[in-house]
Amino acid sequence: MSNITIKDIAKLCGVGVSTVSRALNNHPDINPETKARIMQVIRETGFIPNDSARYLKRSEMNNIALLVKGISNPFFFGMIRIMEEYIQKKDYTTILRHVGTDEDEVAVAMSLVIERRLKGIVFLGGAFTHDPKVLAKLGVPYIFSTIGNVANLTGKSVKVANIAVDDTQAACMAIDYLISLGHTRIGFIGEGIGIPSVGRLRYDGYRRALEKNHLPYDSALVAEINEGTEHYTMPNGYKGASVLMDRCPDMTAVFCIADVIAMGACRALADHGKKIPEDVSVIGFDGIESGDYFIPRLTSVKQPVEEMSEETIRLLFEMIEEKKAPQNIIVPAKLLIRDSTAPRRNGQTTV
Repeated sequence: MSNITIKDIAKLCGVGVSTVSRALNNHPDINPETKARIMQVIRETGFIPNDSARYLKRSEMNNIALLVKGISNPFFFGMIRIMEEYIQKKDYTTILRHVGTDEDEVAVAMSLVIERRLKGIVFLGGAFTHDPKVLAKLGVPYIFSTIGNVANLTGKSVKVANIAVDDTQAACMAIDYLISLGHTRIGFIGEGIGIPSVGRLRYDGYRRALEKNHLPYDSALVAEINEGTEHYTMPNGYKGASVLMDRCPDMTAVFCIADVIAMGACRALADHGKKIPEDVSVIGFDGIESGDYFIPRLTSVKQPVEEMSEETIRLLFEMIEEKKAPQNIIVPAKLLIRDSTAPRRNGQTTV
């Protein structure tokens, strides 16, 4: 359907041309369900409105889009800064777009490709639930960063550019460390357990560590975040830890899939009369700078922010310049042992 026009899209959707235009422009004055239906038809048809005079008049621009799902997570702040600096040095322009939890980042990307004549796209955060055929319709180089190892998420050899740590191995390393300290009642606070996401990969690492150390899995020790438009927040960490303390007051350690969640969890534990790490040890994930200034300093699985950011944007530009094909790059994480973890005290419950 290469000759399809905006009028054809409108006819297929049963709406007017102006409604399609509002969907393309991400205009707030449109029913969300109608917009979703229009964007679905656009993806299915591969429609690019090159025949529109408005687009023909628009000059070619060197735009790179950074689409961030989970922008409330401070971990992304440093990555965005590094990428913006690199993009600027290349004499390109950065388009930063926050993608809501309930939004389809590929649909958002498609709109930006059409509206802003993108040269490349970086997807930061989120899950990998995308059809490669739909991704191919973007028509520009793209790369997924920090969403986890796509091969592990899908169980298939998917040819997309991807940079991440081995989230499962990294989470397993954190739980192994807690177990080495004598902890056996270890809580987990995460999100996205049921979908292809870093949350599921880190949950898998939690389960793997328990299994290899011959500890029983207890679903009561797992709190999944599924409320609100942003999951990676301190309030969600607070709620998760409160749930775990109510269910399992004998819990002596908790692993959180992000530092910002761990910080909220620490506040909840303190409000439940627990001292950290004397009563409950806490480990986060990301290794953000503020963890070193938190009280107590937060033990965390550190992702190499600078290396991941530089590798992400470098590979994207090499794909734009047709110097390299998409690659799946896994970078090492390491455990930062600070003050929020300690050996289990004598007298605390064990299994």
